[in-house]
Amino acid sequence: MSNKNFSRFQQTIIISVAVIICAQIHFNLFNTDFKISIGILAFSVSLILFGKYPILPVTFLAATGVLCSRVLMSWLISGHLNTMGYLPESFFYLMYGILFFTYCRKENYELKNVSMIPLFFFDYISNLTELVLRASNETVTLNTHLSILLVAFSRTLIIWFIFICLNYYKFSLLTLEHAERYKRLLLLISRLNDEIVLMRKNTNMVEETMNTSYKLFQDMKDQNVDPALSRKALSVARDVHELKKEYMIILRGLSDAMELNLKDEGMYLDDILLIIKNSLLSSLPEGKTLTFDIRTQENLYTQKHYFLMSILRNLYNNAVEASKESLIRLQFVQTETITDYVFLVEDNGPGIEPDDLEQIFSPGFSTKINYATGEINRGLGLNIVKELIEHQFGGTINVNSVPGKTVFTIHIPKKCWKGDYYENLSN
Repeated sequence: MSNKNFSRFQQTIIISVAVIICAQIHFNLFNTDFKISIGILAFSVSLILFGKYPILPVTFLAATGVLCSRVLMSWLISGHLNTMGYLPESFFYLMYGILFFTYCRKENYELKNVSMIPLFFFDYISNLTELVLRASNETVTLNTHLSILLVAFSRTLIIWFIFICLNYYKFSLLTLEHAERYKRLLLLISRLNDEIVLMRKNTNMVEETMNTSYKLFQDMKDQNVDPALSRKALSVARDVHELKKEYMIILRGLSDAMELNLKDEGMYLDDILLIIKNSLLSSLPEGKTLTFDIRTQENLYTQKHYFLMSILRNLYNNAVEASKESLIRLQFVQTETITDYVFLVEDNGPGIEPDDLEQIFSPGFSTKINYATGEINRGLGLNIVKELIEHQFGGTINVNSVPGKTVFTIHIPKKCWKGDYYENLSN
């Protein structure tokens, strides 16, 4: 729990109340007035939960609160006020709180396993202070010392156990949080991978545009066209050339960053599909539900997981976007032949028109139009899919579609899956 969640005043009140309540759980030792409680556990446990908190205000407020609660309970039970009889217990909390505060300042308000040793002595010294205030020094015998040492050891052991449990709980939460962040990072990198593929394709277009502009300048010059117009054509060629240089710098930076991520450890197919499934569920349009049936003959492992995630993510995102049904059914089936791994990506969407089947892998082709805004999908997802399957896995993709069922079939040669075939993104 973060220190930022509560103001200092709120922390003081909450922790003080916790100390007072815990102090009510006690047993008597030596005499009826000397009570052993678990109140001081709240000091250490609060430090673990809240981090740095106002220890001294808590100390004084808790000491006063424990005294008042003891006096009140005594009055309710016996009908007599016995303030002086419970006053030494307040000094126990004052002593412990001051010692605890001094140590926390020295250790920058961090508890560690080794911090439990001073807590043991703080407990012992505080108990000893209370005993001395209650009676003469002669009554503090060896057995008394041993008893309060045992009490100090027991309470410190409880604090240590709570410390271990809370740290394990925090570690578990942190591990889950890192796992979720890693999943989001994988999806982000797969999306960046799509954009880099497109940028490389566009580099050729920029190059062709520059060459065309320069050729236009040469033709206009040879044909004695107005020099001002021919200079404009040359200016266009120069501008495109400068644009290309800036474009290549950006592309190189993205590629270098991608290369660092592409060299990390691979993933299993089941994990990739689970991430995609969770991503689809989290972004599902309102009013729609989704089922995702996954059937794998073998849980394949690949070091090209970013590319495979890009391929499957594009196919399934297209299916969800195209679906007009309230229940979207998706299926993934993995089989194999002697030479290939075969992936079937199926959905229950409206299907693809026969006239469109031959064009769906072409760049710029799209059947998805937002009639409310007039926005046309840029139509690059399936082109990227085909590009990655062919150039990263040496495979092929084809599609069969009828209303209510579309199946993309991907064949990837086993030798390519194992890494014998690889075209680096920088090529």
